[in-house]
Amino acid sequence: MTTKERGTTRKRLRDCPVCGSKSWPIAYGMMTSEAQEESPETVFAGCCITPEQRVYPRTGRVEFGVPKWQCQNAECSHEWW
Repeated sequence: MTTKERGTTRKRLRDCPVCGSKSWPIAYGMMTSEAQEESPETVFAGCCITPEQRVYPRTGRVEFGVPKWQCQNAECSHEWW
């Protein structure tokens, strides 16, 4: 996904904090096929936003939130906020 900032285009990707693989942002809501085509490196999750409780793998702490990122490594698939 890209964002415009002062006339420049910047990629919005992050590395997974668990395995280090490429991760994509999660988009919630109804999206047209045109909007999805404009953001190929985005996970489209639909309209249901469900807060999750999880144990953070690196610290062991319990956290609550809505995932904003998803790891694209099929063996990991870690989601975080």
